[in-house]
Amino acid sequence: MNQVHRLSVGAHGLSVLAAGPDPVEQAARPIIMVHGTPGSAGGWRWFLGHGPKGVSLLAPDRPGFGRSEPKQALIGLKAQAGRLAPLLSLNPANPPAILVGHSMGGPVVARLALEQPHRVAALVLVATSFDPDLEHQHPLQPWADREPWRRLLPRPLRNANRELLTIVPELRALARDLGQLRCPVVILHGTADRESPYGNVAYLQRHLTHAMVEVRTLEGAGHFLPWTRRRDVLAAIERARALCAA
Repeated sequence: MNQVHRLSVGAHGLSVLAAGPDPVEQAARPIIMVHGTPGSAGGWRWFLGHGPKGVSLLAPDRPGFGRSEPKQALIGLKAQAGRLAPLLSLNPANPPAILVGHSMGGPVVARLALEQPHRVAALVLVATSFDPDLEHQHPLQPWADREPWRRLLPRPLRNANRELLTIVPELRALARDLGQLRCPVVILHGTADRESPYGNVAYLQRHLTHAMVEVRTLEGAGHFLPWTRRRDVLAAIERARALCAA
């Protein structure tokens, strides 16, 4: 089992759980696993311990969550991707990374791949949210973003709510660029996902016009695949590794 440790990356207080070869001192392909909203790097701890050997396994707390700065929400997929970008250049000798995104982490890793295409070898999209027409706000969400209610929410919920209130225009902007992705993309999605409906799969297939896309459908599975279908997620990551080597 891999030993897990925590490190700080970049100038903005990005906190990262890591396992496997040191990504700074040893040349190894990074596998970067990005959580949704809310969430933290701890959601990937099992994968850090049981993940593939010979690769650097990295799970950041996204900005605004876990131990990462800032305390408030960092709005915008480009802003989020920019804070994660230093993980791609920890060692110039490292091969391009495999990016894994769960839920709202999917659009973040897609934006990062668009911004740094030469440093990204493949994407694994696990129960991800991309279709803006499938996003639905609860009527109380705008109220929860106002004072004094916002101040009463725990930081993860406060920042998650702010992200969700602003995600639809972000996804519409991302849609215009998805056709530029050219790396392999492995999509893992359950048909009973209520948080990120299965319709997101067809949306991605329509928009990823220049990427090699492989879809793995889990009949009857819900949204929380990194906890309920760990072996399927691990198999999707291994498939991405194989596509990189092909």
